[in-house]
Amino acid sequence: MKLIIENCEEKLWYWLYLEYKHASDIWERNVIFTNVKDPEMFSILKNLGEVYKESFMELFDDRKIIILDPMAEKPLSQKDFENKDYILVGGILGDREITGKTRELITKKAKNATVRNLGKIQLTIDSAALVAKLIYLGMDLNDIKITNEVEIRLNDVESIILPYGYVIIDDKPLLTPGLIEYLVKKFEEGIF
Repeated sequence: MKLIIENCEEKLWYWLYLEYKHASDIWERNVIFTNVKDPEMFSILKNLGEVYKESFMELFDDRKIIILDPMAEKPLSQKDFENKDYILVGGILGDREITGKTRELITKKAKNATVRNLGKIQLTIDSAALVAKLIYLGMDLNDIKITNEVEIRLNDVESIILPYGYVIIDDKPLLTPGLIEYLVKKFEEGIF
């Protein structure tokens, strides 16, 4: 089983890179990045997995793919992995709400893929990759604890709310490695 990340962003923002790197680590580099048009992004992502300029539909038989789409009717289960070679996550930086971007940019392209959701919470790219891996390894979606949002302290007074789902492990949300440091740096630079 391999993870496909269908890139839908024009640039490799640092936050996006952190999520892609974490997803690649979770899947032990068994990752394929598709739809990577930007040469600089292509070059950087080669260190994280296979990279293709083409969309997943140009490269793979979609009957062998499970697409994770928040608007799908059915939740992902371990049984869905039978006779499949790939699970696909959209490389889309999220909005506060589930807006249907995955359906528009990815799901509508596929005619024969299995399409599943990971619940009603907007997940980060790497969190979706982790939940998919846990289900692949035998967990049930209902047994995976996920936050609705996470508050990040930027200093002694200020904080920021990330309105995305993160998997809870040992009573703590598993955040993208490097994300807190990145947010603190941006806050100190006056970006927020």
